[in-house]
Amino acid sequence: MRVKRCAKTVLVVVAFSLMVSGAWAKEGRKGTYYVVKKGDTLWAISQAFYGNPLYWPIIWESNAKDVNNPHWIYPGERIYVPHPSEVAALLKAPKHKKKVVAKKKKPLLSREMLLFASYISPKRLSSPYTLGTSVYDADKTMFNQLEQVSLFWKPQAPPPKVGDKFMVVRNGDKVKVPGTKKFLGWEIQNLGIVKVEKVAKDRAQGVVETVAFSVRKGDLLVPLKLLPPIYEFSPGPKDKRGVIVRLQENKDAGGLMDFLFVNLGKRDGIKPGMVLDVYSPEGVDLIVGKLVVLRVTPGTCTCYLWTSGMPLEPGMEVRGGTL
Repeated sequence: MRVKRCAKTVLVVVAFSLMVSGAWAKEGRKGTYYVVKKGDTLWAISQAFYGNPLYWPIIWESNAKDVNNPHWIYPGERIYVPHPSEVAALLKAPKHKKKVVAKKKKPLLSREMLLFASYISPKRLSSPYTLGTSVYDADKTMFNQLEQVSLFWKPQAPPPKVGDKFMVVRNGDKVKVPGTKKFLGWEIQNLGIVKVEKVAKDRAQGVVETVAFSVRKGDLLVPLKLLPPIYEFSPGPKDKRGVIVRLQENKDAGGLMDFLFVNLGKRDGIKPGMVLDVYSPEGVDLIVGKLVVLRVTPGTCTCYLWTSGMPLEPGMEVRGGTL
């Protein structure tokens, strides 16, 4: 099965590369515009245009006004891809703002990436606040960004205030260590952000500010808490070993920019920003992927797939590592 998946991935990349191969000739020495298609990532677009996925931040910076988050681009968006000569100039350009950067550190990962990463909780999440229906269509139960929605709360809970922000959350499946009966908890999904705009006696009205995953009627609402930014990556503890226990949305295999869960947590000395290595399942001491820790609970951590040489699956061994 792994061979088939890898072969399919190669075919997609080859087809993508052939599709964009003539772009520079048409545009001369200038860059070109590319229309995002379903399944595209800046990583893959950089690979297709430059033959190197690591140039994706340059594409993002060239579209910073229109692309707020490099990890979420959408079909139909038109993004500018700089010509290789422009890329070379940008890479060689002197850094005139070193002093400014030194005074104010820039987070290595976006705020949205930290906020919307799911996590594993030992207990199912509960909240007195829930999401109701659309304000303008009572039959609508699934909501988009900027939709006006109603919010409800239980009698014993204090009413929300205008300006309050809530994270929309949902209890997911039970999570166990692969191949064992050891129960780790439930996957808690962070889906979107709602801001309160009006408050009445028995309900409130709000706007869906952000949608990361599907948001629907009956989802729980918890007060929004921002996580501390990650300003640097640090080595994970070499003496700790765990396994990938699950992929977000329970995928079979993880690719670049996916979120994964590992059964190493605070009790093992794991902290946000640490790097973990993923090892080959073939019985050889070979590193096939690198993870960056985003969120930590006592016994688990949520990781971002930084790089990999093959699809990563539940059950693969994980140890502390470095970038």
